[in-house]
Amino acid sequence: MPDAAENRLTASLTMCRKAGKLLLGFDAVTEAAKQGSVKLFLLASDASEKTEKEVRYFAGTLPVRKLPFDMDTLKCYFRKRTAVFGVCEDGFAAKLISLLPESDDLK
Repeated sequence: MPDAAENRLTASLTMCRKAGKLLLGFDAVTEAAKQGSVKLFLLASDASEKTEKEVRYFAGTLPVRKLPFDMDTLKCYFRKRTAVFGVCEDGFAAKLISLLPESDDLK
């Protein structure tokens, strides 16, 4: 059973998705990153080391955080099994960073 913090996190993620500000998938996120529209990079807890390394490369100085959910759990919310998410709006990025533990920062 998810706790209150996880509920707030999933609610914020789904709201971000409904607003059209959450990108799913490595290709979509890295393309948007090249254009400068990604404000926060999120990774599933079971993302591979190679994926983490590549995301950090595209992120540059932007924050990269690991979610407390694996790809199968995230698939239940977003109907797509993916390890990489990109947040394209400052307000949502700030909210999600505040909901994620500081120790999960991959920078």
